[in-house]
Amino acid sequence: MSEVIIDFETRSDIDLKRHGASVYFASPHARVLLGSYKIGGGPLRRWRYPDPCPDDLRAAIEGGADIHAHGAQFEYLCFRWLHETLDWPMPADDRFVCTAAMAAAMSLPRDLDSLGAALNLSIRKDKEGKRLINFFSIPRRPKKGEPPGLYFHEPEDHPEEFEKFHAYCDVDVLTESAADARMTSLSDYEQRVYALGEAINRRGIRIDRASAIAALRLAEKAKALYDREMRTVTEGAVGKCSEVQKIKDWCEAQGVIPPSLAAADISDALLDIDDMPDRVRRVLELRQSYAKTSVAKLEAMLRRAGDDSRVRGTFIYHGTGPGRFISVGVNFANLPRPRKEFEGLRLSTLFEAIRTEDPETLRLLYGPKLGDPMSLLADSLRSFIWAAPGHDLIQADYAGIQGAGIAWLADEGWKLKALFDIKADPALPDMYRRTASAILGIPLDVLTKKHPMRQAVGKTSELALGFQGGVSAFYAMARNYKMRMSELHALYPTVWASAVPEKREKASKRYDTCLKKRESQAHVLTKEAWLACEIVKMGWREANPKIRQCWYDYETAARNAVMNPGEVFTAARVSYLVKMGFLWARLPSGRCIAYGAPKLHSQVWASRLVDGEWLPSEVMDRGSAQMGERYGIIRIEGETSQKITVLGVIDNQLRRYPLYGGILSQNNTMGVERDILVHGMLAAERAGYPVIYHNYDEIVAEIPRGSGDLKAFEKLICELPDWAAGLPLTADGWRGKRYRKE
Repeated sequence: MSEVIIDFETRSDIDLKRHGASVYFASPHARVLLGSYKIGGGPLRRWRYPDPCPDDLRAAIEGGADIHAHGAQFEYLCFRWLHETLDWPMPADDRFVCTAAMAAAMSLPRDLDSLGAALNLSIRKDKEGKRLINFFSIPRRPKKGEPPGLYFHEPEDHPEEFEKFHAYCDVDVLTESAADARMTSLSDYEQRVYALGEAINRRGIRIDRASAIAALRLAEKAKALYDREMRTVTEGAVGKCSEVQKIKDWCEAQGVIPPSLAAADISDALLDIDDMPDRVRRVLELRQSYAKTSVAKLEAMLRRAGDDSRVRGTFIYHGTGPGRFISVGVNFANLPRPRKEFEGLRLSTLFEAIRTEDPETLRLLYGPKLGDPMSLLADSLRSFIWAAPGHDLIQADYAGIQGAGIAWLADEGWKLKALFDIKADPALPDMYRRTASAILGIPLDVLTKKHPMRQAVGKTSELALGFQGGVSAFYAMARNYKMRMSELHALYPTVWASAVPEKREKASKRYDTCLKKRESQAHVLTKEAWLACEIVKMGWREANPKIRQCWYDYETAARNAVMNPGEVFTAARVSYLVKMGFLWARLPSGRCIAYGAPKLHSQVWASRLVDGEWLPSEVMDRGSAQMGERYGIIRIEGETSQKITVLGVIDNQLRRYPLYGGILSQNNTMGVERDILVHGMLAAERAGYPVIYHNYDEIVAEIPRGSGDLKAFEKLICELPDWAAGLPLTADGWRGKRYRKE
């Protein structure tokens, strides 16, 4: 079976970045202008609109050739347009191979220009392309004397420029071909996962368009009410909730100095400043409500929805190093967590109220706090996703899969047994209770489900500390669950009382050191709150000795692999190998996580001089330590293991970053979690549950009403592959018209 490497250039009156490719091609003004392609190892060939499909390309497609393209989801839509408009043959869905997906699976940049640079290709993407795309692919302004209308620069009017445009497309194909030859192809299984991801993208997620439009109008009215109240509360000093500097100046005049008016800082201030004047609290609440991003999410949904109200093309295969999908455009993977008091609201009533477009109706129905219009829109944002007429959404998410995954990888026996016991009898004490009991020594019959330490210590530590996290990680997770500073402080008596004297002494010394270095939130938290978090961290690590050991074992195995290219080193259930310039972490599924260009850097034990005192030793880069030693502020005290650094894509840039046990543990665990998820998605598809949405540990399908079975769906996605034998896995779900979080 042959391969076709192909690239097209197009035009449309729709902004591709803002509206997405599906809406872009749905426009009657969309057109595929030209294409360049290679078949097998053959020569570069060309096609231009409105010529018929070239004979060799038609024969290759009809013969089942694989269609290689960079960002193949776009070329798929080009082929579909050509099929519908010019009667081209349509390649089968599973024949599309994406070189951008291949790059991502190797921790290389998706962007073709950056990929060419990373691979040091002799043929590189033409940088003049942006100018030519702007010239031919987007509408031009009407010329003087032309009637109002839609105009493009037509190829026949600019033959020399159009020839340059085609040459740009030629170079793209040659660059893609060179990159394709240098990269490792996806396995057959991963190619099926990629194809499933694209099938899900083509199905799309249906939104409640009428309610979304009404919600935007309601939001505008709500913002006007917020502005009016802001003027009243500040006695005219602040005219609008958007006047950030005036709000800050007014708050400072009242004796309250918020660090900033960013959403997180306002939340912290409202949580932690108990003696805040009522007027200042209300001003900050108004600003917080006004600035919620729910309106932007709704606008994005409407921009990207087709005529059938479905948002397509939102998921990207292998969007993170461990292989997780990510969501773009609307970013359905990052919908806000509803407030606790939102739970149990009748969604049909709520959306009837939203469609009145009257913010006062929400306040009347739900009261001033729950019924705050912008907050309620944020709470309900995920429920703007709903099933097609005559259909239901059926959903299930894996319960505690991250905790189960890390315990399974490390073979943390007590935790695995507990998870299996809970799976067999859900009435038994859950893992959060067990963890809090293990850390604090409180008997399980005392530490009930409603005991405050279950959430504050058990849940927070389980979610925060599994990847070598310390006080900073515990504090961040506590804030994520809206724990006030005073609540962290209130942990101290119970936690301190549970600790033996040696542990108290060790925690106190570490606090003094971190405070002097202004590290690990010691300068943010009270001493008592910090000590409570530190002792919880120490207790969690003592309760999970095999997970803790895995951090060091992973790092040692990876370091040994870098020192000995071609040899395999194993830690827990993961194997490490350096080959072809990459450090490969082979997961239990057989899939590999790639780390580019691994290097080792010398490190030493050293202490630093702070305020005339030598602090306890820490690990430092040798070069930095030697520089400090020359200035008398660092004292090198001995050798230690070398640090691993690798290249990877961070914030869309190829950057070098350090690897340590916690990151390796996190990546391995998330990799296992992802592999379980896609195994469940494929199982759902085979059983007739078409997936439309997935999010790390969650699968949502859309099925005809009256078909399917929730319990069967939950059981189906928990059927383990052979490689995951012994992994405790359960799922809970729901079915209904609107998407929700339970």
